Amino acid sequence: MPASAPIPGSFSSARVDRLRIRHLKLLDLISATGTLTAAADALRISQPSATKMLQELETAFGCRLMERTTRGGVLSPAGERALERLRIALGALDAAGQAFAEQPEMPLVRIGMLPLAGVALIPRLVAELAASGQLPRLWFQEGSVSEVLDRLRAGEIDCVIGRIDTESARKNLDVFEIDPLADENLEIACAQNHPLARARKLALSRLLGQPWILPLRATYTRQMFEAAFVGIGLLPPRPHIESSSFHTNLATVAESRFLTIAPKSAVSYYATAGKVRKLSLAEPFPINHLVFITLKGAAKLPAVGLIQAAIRRHAG
Repeated sequence: MPASAPIPGSFSSARVDRLRIRHLKLLDLISATGTLTAAADALRISQPSATKMLQELETAFGCRLMERTTRGGVLSPAGERALERLRIALGALDAAGQAFAEQPEMPLVRIGMLPLAGVALIPRLVAELAASGQLPRLWFQEGSVSEVLDRLRAGEIDCVIGRIDTESARKNLDVFEIDPLADENLEIACAQNHPLARARKLALSRLLGQPWILPLRATYTRQMFEAAFVGIGLLPPRPHIESSSFHTNLATVAESRFLTIAPKSAVSYYATAGKVRKLSLAEPFPINHLVFITLKGAAKLPAVGLIQAAIRRHAG
């Protein structure tokens, strides 16, 4: 049957069972290279073999997965949806290879997380599971909300400890299983001996003339910081220093006259160590919600369930 012919019939689980790993990789390579010929070269097979594999995929799924263009070819909308699912399978295969390459007898859990999870939650999780002899191998990948959620969708990680922002909720609620963990708001921190350290119920207007260390503009924390000032008709302060690490920001604030904004758990950690002090604000920043996220409908590894239960206990 020529590649341009209509695909008869509908989805066939029996035909899907006959697909191989190369079939799954073919769609990914077509998406990446834009041509069936380039995808065939990457797989080290002939172009006719690649065409046959594409036909087998389209027959199995009962719909057209690729559309011809003057520049080669692109995945159809159905092809894009199929690839989203197949990438999860490819990610699971990569994880299996990674796990069995070193310690095949021990489960591996790949966790995407926001940096704030590493302040208290992860150390408590590791301590509890290690003490009980249940600690699996762990692989952590830090990143922004969008970065870790994209990796979860692609099957590159097994779960996420983080938050869901408005854009992520709109795009992903249909594919994510979301388990609320704890409230996590933002706080302003200064050095212990800062002139404002003991002031009470500070208005944001009093902070305009202070020197600031702020997260990068694209981050959720920076956006919430600036929105608080804009919401009361003020231009947000311009930072003297910008950094993506709130650990660096808080450690620098502890030794200077700068102010910074960071998650409550991070500020509390540095405050307990006697390094910084939380400023008392007249109006606190809005509360965020820390959540545990997995793929909806995907089989959950027992070790992921173990991590989820332990995280829930410590977050509470």
